[in-house]
Amino acid sequence: MLSQHCQICKSPLFEFKGKIICPIHGEKTKAEPETKKLELPHAEIEHILSEKLASLAEELRGENKKDEMNRILNLMKSILDLLEKLKTGQ
Repeated sequence: MLSQHCQICKSPLFEFKGKIICPIHGEKTKAEPETKKLELPHAEIEHILSEKLASLAEELRGENKKDEMNRILNLMKSILDLLEKLKTGQ
């Protein structure tokens, strides 16, 4: 059994006699393209989030509209929550 799946029925594919076969269709089929996961080290993620937080703080400094201030503050809260989760390993 392969880690790839049939594009049509999503069943796991098997390799048999050098061919990739779907057990449902019983024929050679194309595998779903494997997606590469973007894996960034925690330190880099923290750095990016900290930069965004600083950018939002600067944006907040010049903002006078309450609804826009609220939007920025909510974004900042979300970033702070993420930073906390990264630090605690959640």
